[in-house]
Amino acid sequence: MNSSLIVFRRLVNSAMLLALIVIGLGVYTRLTDAGLGCPDWPGCYGKLTAPLHEEHIAKIQQKFPNAVVEPHKAHNEMLHRYIAGLLGLLVLSIFLLSLVIKRWRKFGVLLLALIIMQALLGMWTVTLNLIPLVVMAHLLGGFFLLGLLALLRLDIFNAQYSLATEPELRRFLPLAYIAATFLLMQIALGGWTSANYAALVCTQLPVCDAGWQTRFSLESIFHLPLGHETYEYGVLSYDARMSIHVAHRVGAMMTTLIVALLLMCSWRNAKTAGMRRLVLTIGLLLVTQIGLGIANIYWQLPLANAVAHNLVAANLLMLTLVFIRQLHLRTRTGALTENSITKVAMGASQSVVN
Repeated sequence: MNSSLIVFRRLVNSAMLLALIVIGLGVYTRLTDAGLGCPDWPGCYGKLTAPLHEEHIAKIQQKFPNAVVEPHKAHNEMLHRYIAGLLGLLVLSIFLLSLVIKRWRKFGVLLLALIIMQALLGMWTVTLNLIPLVVMAHLLGGFFLLGLLALLRLDIFNAQYSLATEPELRRFLPLAYIAATFLLMQIALGGWTSANYAALVCTQLPVCDAGWQTRFSLESIFHLPLGHETYEYGVLSYDARMSIHVAHRVGAMMTTLIVALLLMCSWRNAKTAGMRRLVLTIGLLLVTQIGLGIANIYWQLPLANAVAHNLVAANLLMLTLVFIRQLHLRTRTGALTENSITKVAMGASQSVVN
């Protein structure tokens, strides 16, 4: 591998790690109610940094007399923006280098378009005062960015090796796409639940508190609250938020069943160690995600647990996309060593760690 390809691979690895950090910081910012810690964009109260000293805060208060200046929230928000900006520079570098090496240019274009869209959504999140639809779209954009980077990383590795054929798994492609669709919808529901401040509406397991059936409204789940000055802390009624929360829980049950079915079928038919390891890793993430979801209810949404819940969901979607890509690639013939099998299957997740 020449030096340009080595640099390109390292850029992709770094971008994957940074994308995970940005997702985690975004969740942390949202859960600490710091989304409007800086009411303007891209700066903070007209500055490039969050307020640090009493003198700075006093000047801000004079310039923004109606604002409630909370420095700790401003720090959380600006840290998220700084790291997201660094991720944007990495993605730009990946795009430019893809043009130089004349490989993976489609990935470069898609990544650049997605990071630009993410920047716009980040701006609208603030300027539109946390309107739920934009907040949810911003979360999904981060997940898509991580998944696309993982697929690029997989293609970079696969360019060096031929893959063993596993025709038995081909028949599970439709089920894999269904599982990925349900998983994506469930993540969107989770983002919608969080954006509407409905995470703590139901405090009982397995579905919700007693009498939820009489108050549940399918129509209210998809109601788009518009026309409010701010959406911080939520604007929907209790019944609407409860319906959203219940939909998220029911969706979790359905998604678990479908993904579990896919994993069981794939485990029984997979021949190579790499594919079995990938299936096992997705299964472990699924079990972890269920446990984190239950813990969120039982312990009333502890911050660290809630952040972990989002990060595991991001990795679960990422590896599901990698799994689908592997199912397609396994239709090709070629020799593959045991070492390279393992690296291909786990390349996306290992690159984040490394």
